[in-house]
Amino acid sequence: MYKKLINTIEKENINYINHKLHNSQGMIAHYDDITAIIIDDEQVKSQTTENTVLLQELGHYTAGAYYRSASPFELIEKLEYKADKTAWEKFIPYKKVLALMEIGFTTVTELAEYFNIEAPYMARCINYYNNQYGFNY
Repeated sequence: MYKKLINTIEKENINYINHKLHNSQGMIAHYDDITAIIIDDEQVKSQTTENTVLLQELGHYTAGAYYRSASPFELIEKLEYKADKTAWEKFIPYKKVLALMEIGFTTVTELAEYFNIEAPYMARCINYYNNQYGFNY
């Protein structure tokens, strides 16, 4: 997963910066034609966590789901969900998840390990796909 995420970052000419953050492990900043993903490497201590943060921030980029920190909570929630949906559909496609389930990946943990992302994020992805396509997991 990491290589795919980094390739996307490079292809899209997104800056990748390590910097101390106070309220988040990662964030995306977009101004004019400059986009940067900022990761707090003091908080992000594993490849699995880094992949999860990069995946979610690339969802913001792909969906154009940007907001200001002082934005209304309802807008933030809406744009976070839009970013997640976009990230899941692009990097953890439904057909791939279904194919993995058909060959015996039976738990969220197994799927999360396959994609090398955190299990709670994978669980939200599975919930989204279940709501969209109706498979029982």
